[in-house]
Amino acid sequence: MDVTALIINVAILFIMMLPGVLLKKCKMCPDGFGKGLANLVLYIAQPVLIVYAYLDCEANFTDIWQDVLAVFIISMVAHAIFAAVAIPVFKRAPAGRGRMLTFATVFSNAAFMGIPLIQSIFSTRPEMAIYASIYNVSFNLFLWTLGVILCTANKEQSPDVTDDRTSEIVMPMLREKHIVSFKKVLFHPVTLASIVGIILLVTGVKNSLLREIGADIIPDAMNMLRSLVAPLSMVVIGLRLAEINFKGFFNDLYMYAFLALRHFALPLAVLGIMKLLIIFGIPLSEDTVLVITILAATPAASSATMFAEK
Repeated sequence: MDVTALIINVAILFIMMLPGVLLKKCKMCPDGFGKGLANLVLYIAQPVLIVYAYLDCEANFTDIWQDVLAVFIISMVAHAIFAAVAIPVFKRAPAGRGRMLTFATVFSNAAFMGIPLIQSIFSTRPEMAIYASIYNVSFNLFLWTLGVILCTANKEQSPDVTDDRTSEIVMPMLREKHIVSFKKVLFHPVTLASIVGIILLVTGVKNSLLREIGADIIPDAMNMLRSLVAPLSMVVIGLRLAEINFKGFFNDLYMYAFLALRHFALPLAVLGIMKLLIIFGIPLSEDTVLVITILAATPAASSATMFAEK
């Protein structure tokens, strides 16, 4: 992979955040604006992007199933490693801050930033978006179990929490007892889109087939919707960044530990493990290694803010 292309695409995504920051700072958007954009991305554009990737992939399921399985297993192991390292590192930090630094270290922005990044870098290779969606399935599995436990210790949800902003980016948490739930993982838009995509891939339904039978309107409409993911995701993140108070941000020593772990040590550790597996004869494709490394190295998940507020 061309590292220069990666840097350029990351820079483009960061530039896309500026409209969100400006809109918020200049008070040119209503309070519910970010929520609406986030819901559009999460429930419509992102699932369409994932399903389109499966439709656009000319490879058969038998050609990529090993990579799909490898991405899922290694991403599960990666999140377990992130947790095993982060929990003891931030154990002595002030309670609330320690829990959220642990959360932000374990969970990268694999969906709202990771999927658009993979789409931008590998725009002509739909199978890469497929692998990214599989990574996010394991991400959501950990998010709605370990992530909830980190933030709440699985305590009962307070019934008087009414901040509507908590529904931005992550699925709205139900106001119930014990909100750790595998149901939320199964019915997450990314998971549902991945299941639909795999069914389409197994049954051989592809964009080329749709065009042959004169149903061009379907892939054309989906292509336009999926193009919303990158710009709107970054605008939402920009809106959230504009709300953050950075005063005293770099006076916190634990923050440096978080930055070192999230952006350098842990992604490099996962990359090293994959390289060792290859050396010991376990076949991992370059595509698997690239997708997992890129998604593992993205910044902290935007859901950290919403989980903390909740």
